[in-house]
Amino acid sequence: MKSKLIQDACHLLQGEISPEAGIHLNLLEDDVQPMTDLLEQYDLHQLRARRLLSIYIAIKVALLRHSSCDESITGETLTRLVLDGDYLYSMYIQLCLEWNEYDLITHLAPVIKQIQIKRMDGKPDDDKLLKAFELFLKLDHSRNSASKAI
Repeated sequence: MKSKLIQDACHLLQGEISPEAGIHLNLLEDDVQPMTDLLEQYDLHQLRARRLLSIYIAIKVALLRHSSCDESITGETLTRLVLDGDYLYSMYIQLCLEWNEYDLITHLAPVIKQIQIKRMDGKPDDDKLLKAFELFLKLDHSRNSASKAI
């Protein structure tokens, strides 16, 4: 089930990425497994779980592409890594808008900025992304439970 969710989310995201961008999602299952485990804790519609995982993957790959940039990489390779990461950051926003996940954008934008600032300071805190999704899912679950009770 977990592998199927990861495969479906990657396929969904890859289908949204412009072929002209030339971006291929080369993630290890271990990179995504904690988010998959988190999603399984909530009673989400399968399509929403797939979409949320796709958004997570877009951000995760963007972080990985940008973290691959260092002083030993120059020229076209460096440009490619930066542009791929930037494209995927914009992709997560586009997907959130397309899939009506407005609260997720509001929740994630400051967290992603904090992650980027920490990286610039040489103190990466990429675990913050998973924690942000966890908090979002808790808040979303609480909101949905409260609205059903009314």
